[in-house]
Amino acid sequence: MAYSTRVIRKVEPSSTHESLALEWAFGLHNDYKANIHNLSTSTTERVVFYTVGHVGVIYDAIQNTQKHLMGHRHMIVASACSRNRRFIVTADSGSTKSSDCQDACGRSASGNHSTAGGAGEKSGVERYNNESAVIAPEGIYSSNEGRDATMIIWDVQTAIPIRKINTGEYGGVVACAMSLDGMYIATLNRTVPQEIMVWGWTADADTGAEVMRNGADEDPLLHDSMAPEYRHLIAAQDEQISIRFSDDDPHLIVTNGQYRVLFWSWAEGKLKYYSPPIIAKNFKVPIGHFTQTVFVPGTTMACSGTVDGDVLLWEVQQRDRVTKEQDKTMLKMVRVHSSGVSFLTWSNGYIVTGGIDGDVKFLDPRLRLVAWFEDLKGGAITSISFDRPSGTAATAVNELRREFKSITQKKMVQVGTNAVGDFSASDFMVSTSNAMIIDVSANAFHAGVPELLRGRLVVQGQENGVHCIAAHPKLSRLAVAGHSGGLQVWDYLLKRVVMIVVFRGVEINCMAFDPEGVWLAIGCTNGVVKFLDSANLEERKSIKPKRPSSITRMVFASSGRLLATGDDTGCVSLFWYEHIQGNTSKAMGWDVVGRHKTHKGTITGLQFGDDSGLHRLLSVGEDQRLVEYDLIDSEPETGLLVRSAHKIAQSSTPTGFLWMDEDGIISDVSRRPDAAHTITNGLLIANSGYKISAYFSDWSRQCVKTVLAPTFGGPVTEMFTVPTHPGSDKSSLFYATKEKVIGFIQLPLEGDPCLSMGLLAHAGPITSVAKSYDGAYVFTAGGLDQSVMQWRVNGNKIVPEEASKISASVAAEGNGEVPLDHLIAVVEGGREGEFMREIVDYFYYAQIRLQGEETTAKRELLGAVPFSQVPNLFRALGYYPTEMELGRLTYEVANLYGPVEESVDECDVSSIPLKFSQFMRLYVNYRPIFGISRQAVEQAFLVLGADALTGQISRDVLFKKLTTHGEPLQQTEITAALRSLLGEDVKLDDIQDTITARLFAENLLGFEDYDAMAQGDDGGEEEMSLQ
Repeated sequence: MAYSTRVIRKVEPSSTHESLALEWAFGLHNDYKANIHNLSTSTTERVVFYTVGHVGVIYDAIQNTQKHLMGHRHMIVASACSRNRRFIVTADSGSTKSSDCQDACGRSASGNHSTAGGAGEKSGVERYNNESAVIAPEGIYSSNEGRDATMIIWDVQTAIPIRKINTGEYGGVVACAMSLDGMYIATLNRTVPQEIMVWGWTADADTGAEVMRNGADEDPLLHDSMAPEYRHLIAAQDEQISIRFSDDDPHLIVTNGQYRVLFWSWAEGKLKYYSPPIIAKNFKVPIGHFTQTVFVPGTTMACSGTVDGDVLLWEVQQRDRVTKEQDKTMLKMVRVHSSGVSFLTWSNGYIVTGGIDGDVKFLDPRLRLVAWFEDLKGGAITSISFDRPSGTAATAVNELRREFKSITQKKMVQVGTNAVGDFSASDFMVSTSNAMIIDVSANAFHAGVPELLRGRLVVQGQENGVHCIAAHPKLSRLAVAGHSGGLQVWDYLLKRVVMIVVFRGVEINCMAFDPEGVWLAIGCTNGVVKFLDSANLEERKSIKPKRPSSITRMVFASSGRLLATGDDTGCVSLFWYEHIQGNTSKAMGWDVVGRHKTHKGTITGLQFGDDSGLHRLLSVGEDQRLVEYDLIDSEPETGLLVRSAHKIAQSSTPTGFLWMDEDGIISDVSRRPDAAHTITNGLLIANSGYKISAYFSDWSRQCVKTVLAPTFGGPVTEMFTVPTHPGSDKSSLFYATKEKVIGFIQLPLEGDPCLSMGLLAHAGPITSVAKSYDGAYVFTAGGLDQSVMQWRVNGNKIVPEEASKISASVAAEGNGEVPLDHLIAVVEGGREGEFMREIVDYFYYAQIRLQGEETTAKRELLGAVPFSQVPNLFRALGYYPTEMELGRLTYEVANLYGPVEESVDECDVSSIPLKFSQFMRLYVNYRPIFGISRQAVEQAFLVLGADALTGQISRDVLFKKLTTHGEPLQQTEITAALRSLLGEDVKLDDIQDTITARLFAENLLGFEDYDAMAQGDDGGEEEMSLQ
């Protein structure tokens, strides 16, 4: 007997989908890797490219429109742009649990200095051109981390990808640059040791573009196997964090880490580099860690910034032998900023620096200050980008070189007030650590008007991660907040901020509007709950808890006079809006009713419901308990009281909760005429086993239906309904997972696994979701990626029209029918697979077995089996349902397939015949998505009391617990099981005294491939012997 390792086939989520179209991306990255690229051509056209999460955004500040560059599946960590702004390249991190390398400026903002004069002094001049240093892709990674990293080149005008390159097999990308003519891309990878690579991406680009234009479901360019033209191992023991091309010569590249600057050349057909020595004794002050390095066009110089605010100038050193362009030495060092130099670039003959102090300064090629912008007040500068150079015609590199040289020489000869008075530069944009993009007119320097010197804010995001959002129930407003303490309210139709407030020293973790939109409640990580006037964000009440704990959930009752919160310790708190101290002569205000610790684990759902005009409150947690609270008798004197608690799960844990208050979610349950079994006021609970179950909300807590949840991502954590389109009386069920994926399930829930879709909404965790008051939009927050995405809803496009028609026609036949092809589609191997043939064989065998295996009479197979055979069929196929699951299965079968004129409780379920399609519907929706694993068996033994080191448990202890704990087995059941497994004559006492998980699985249950279930097993040869 082999281990059951089968799983329901997992479907990758789409990057785009008609049912959820990205309308707007709020926010932007504010770290030091997130460069912006100014695409503007004039004062009447202000366009900028930036990244947020896994999406690139081209924002037109004049028209207030966005174009979205969607093709990455992971966080974008680097980008670059060609000089003529025709091409943009973006690179993502690939799938990785570890955080990307921080920029040296971010790591070393405190001003750490290189020791012993830096690595250059220790090793002297370092020149490396050994071709053997180039290593093959194999052996780069010690794991599969980052193997799916990609780099995409985009056409700026059309916002479509031209080429997608799989960089994962080459170690991914931490920084990239594009040559002046846009023909080459240089990258630094993330491996140890590190490599530099040069990609001639235009080779065969027409083929790639043609494939991209044709389109395909599986993104054909994802597997572009393009290799870099040049690659070289970086021997310096210093992680390189910055890379730039020379604007004079694409064969020249400069990189730097914290301690070393490397000048590269591939003019001779292979990469060579020179690393100038840094001799500390030649300088009066120590040299801080390097941040960025750029070439100075029109010269043979380059300059580097440091975390101390210095700018170093490098020049070609004269030698007796032939001097090469990359052979440079340090010429001078000048303190430019009061704190670190966070960005360096070049424009119109000036070296331009951005500092952590928030200033932008223009220096001539001799590092003399010419112009300064010190009133931006947007935080540390993270990048600077100038307007697109005038003229769109392609210019030869030699002509550009002459132009650069002429401009630079003019700047070098200007001195003093003449240089300042003649200052002229293109307008520019800066991004800042406060998540802002500011548009600055260069002419403002001469005007001296403070308002102009501050620039114009064109993009604003959250300084830190976005942890919660809430949509106004009456207006087109969205509240956005996070641990920075900043609270923004956006008009999501006009796409502008209407209100901002900052709560100092407070980390906002969740929010909720009351149903009338009068109050905005915010919950903080220290347990504080604040009630704000939603019209102006003024604080009306702040309630501090006796014990600080982070508020994780918050929900208002339909009347708006009750608020419930859940925290990370499993406590639920209730607040009410009443007259102070119950005195009707006093004003009304918010106060706490009570707090009750009802869950031992995380609270995964908290919902109010209405029943006959009365409010009800339920919570569900990872401790598998569904708890209802007594709202009638709960008062400040008594605290929050519990009315009932039910255990609703055994192996899986609840992950999401929705109180259904509308028709059309579960339709087949209401086929019975008795009103006691309607589900218009029921509960939907999702769990970690990728199931969604429907329960009656009455005291029975009867589970009436279980369906397979979408498998595009992780288990469902959030659910709510939205109209298929604004004003429609039909709804769709929106869901979100803990990370990355959102989607829709077509209603009603029929158990058809093909009536859902999944979309990659974020590159990482999804921290909060909300819907607009009219259901036209849903919003998702991405946590640390600092993004909020606005999605336009089209519930009519959840599944292809043909699949929807087939499902509808089959469902019209009644009895909960689902197209058989849809059920088979999610079974591993498909229709022609080995497992599907095995299912069919067992189904026919069950029919034969009912007629007697020994009979010689002619058999008549009716294509159906009674429900009494279903549990055995499930077990034969590797699914071993518990008694709780069988009880729920029995109720669902009686309700769906039993006689309508009989009540569910009186129906003879065991004799109900089930067709093959009906059996498959139950099997696909009830079976575990994961098969039995070795780890699961070993964990079960530990739970039963096995020794943590040896894994051993006494035979008598094991079988006693099997008869007394959980769903206890009867002694007769154990005896029958032993006879079936080991033979008629074997008794319990014949089994050896000590048992391990391996012995139990191999020698008792008969599994054959125990060692194959996990790597690193010792493969011991234990035997379970019979005495």
